[in-house]
Amino acid sequence: MSASFSAVLLAAGRGRRLKNSVPKAYLELDRRPLLWYSLRKFALCAQVSQIVVVIHREDRELFERSLGANGRSPLQTRKRTEIVYGAEQRQDSALAGVQAATEKYVLLHDAARPLISAELLTRVIEAAQIHSAAVPALPITDSLKRIQENEIVESVDREELVRVQTPQGFRKDLILHALQQAHREKRYFTDEAGALLALLGVRAKIVPGEERNVKVTTPSDLELARLWLSHVDCRI
Repeated sequence: MSASFSAVLLAAGRGRRLKNSVPKAYLELDRRPLLWYSLRKFALCAQVSQIVVVIHREDRELFERSLGANGRSPLQTRKRTEIVYGAEQRQDSALAGVQAATEKYVLLHDAARPLISAELLTRVIEAAQIHSAAVPALPITDSLKRIQENEIVESVDREELVRVQTPQGFRKDLILHALQQAHREKRYFTDEAGALLALLGVRAKIVPGEERNVKVTTPSDLELARLWLSHVDCRI
């Protein structure tokens, strides 16, 4: 299959749990901002013909300074690149990015997940074209419990549960419809696949995720990403 994708990178988050004055997408990992890594992967992906970066309105100068100096920018590519401004809620930022996308299919990815592999991108892209929606996920290995007042009241079966990651791939018309409806109804979901299921009844196909595809939310996550990056297979 040879359909083209628009890659939408969500980089407008503030990352308050990291307790750092620098917005999360611009924290450095091996001397490069987090968002550099995903941008580089999208720039190298043959199926991606457009890159849409969703940034905070206050970060335009920071974005240009972080990615444009010393020839470090992964956007020095012939691929079409759009910069759009996000909103307070992640879901509204996703809507802004999808609205700017021009291809039949879109990939939505969090800048806080810097270590996606080319193989993971391929799995999501192929499944999205076949099933119209695809999400990478990992099994849950820990025991799960439901609690009340800090006491265990019930065990939860983990066999039908997974840890969902990004990038998530969709047919653009479907995810745009779902996000626009969610915006009108002022309903918010934790990810795009959740909005698609709740509002349109469309189930996303699960593809294998990757342990290295860690989401940087806390300082310990940033250290874990550094450890993964030190592995030869994670180098770019």
